[in-house]
Amino acid sequence: MAALLEVRDLCKNFGGLTAVDHLSFDVQPGEIVSLIGPNGAGKTTVFNLITGVYLPPAGDIVFQGRSIRGLKPDAIVRLGIARTFQTLRLFTNLSVLDNVMASQHHKLNLLHVPGAILRTPGYRAWERQARERAIEKMKFFGQRLMGYRFDQPANALSFANRRRLEMA
Repeated sequence: MAALLEVRDLCKNFGGLTAVDHLSFDVQPGEIVSLIGPNGAGKTTVFNLITGVYLPPAGDIVFQGRSIRGLKPDAIVRLGIARTFQTLRLFTNLSVLDNVMASQHHKLNLLHVPGAILRTPGYRAWERQARERAIEKMKFFGQRLMGYRFDQPANALSFANRRRLEMA
């Protein structure tokens, strides 16, 4: 089976400090992989390289058989790769469902803005599909998140479920 994500000979230096030194690994479909190491070992740098925050000076990152090295972060998100941060980044006063729907903003384009304002049939259809995708994403993160009312504010969730919501 072909790897979903391939990291090959990845490097990143900051001045004279080597943060990532010829790192290689594969992630298979359905596999969960973790990077473990002490503070300063380069774990966050690896995620920043994969998600396009940093451009790797050497090595390659291949997602679903296609090199993503050098793509901008928004292009990488559209491919389906995203990250979370140590500090939660949620719209705490929006509902659980609205938070997940907001994560799909990258699928909109400027043509949707007038439709959103005027609530056109085309935009309403997109919104219905976004709602369905959001519910599917919440199902992926398990019954703990699904057990909540979708209309309740995100700030009513426990910290663990806020993290699940952020990932959804």
